[in-house]
Amino acid sequence: MILRFLIVVAAAAGLAGCTFQNQDEREADRITQAVIKNDLKPVETDIAKGISVTRVKVAEWSDELNAQGKLLSVKETTVNCPPGWHCFDVKFAKRAYVERMRFDENHKVVDWSFHMAQE
Repeated sequence: MILRFLIVVAAAAGLAGCTFQNQDEREADRITQAVIKNDLKPVETDIAKGISVTRVKVAEWSDELNAQGKLLSVKETTVNCPPGWHCFDVKFAKRAYVERMRFDENHKVVDWSFHMAQE
């Protein structure tokens, strides 16, 4: 009985540790979550120096994304993704979005944008 319990606990811990997201998906997810919370502080060190985003702009983005309901997933895609960009299918409870992100040579974000996906 104890062995079965330990196996179940180990399996649950293993599954909890697996996010099934690559590094760029995790970064896009972190930025999306920060925008939803209207606070870029948690990701400010991920953004390249010299890139400025106003609090008003973040608030506008936050309002739009919050209106879409719960964030369900962020998955990288190559479909219609221009060279040099990383593109993501982002699913919310109410709508799907597409995000695009570019990195500099130090893997710092230099550009990030989103729009509603075509239905």
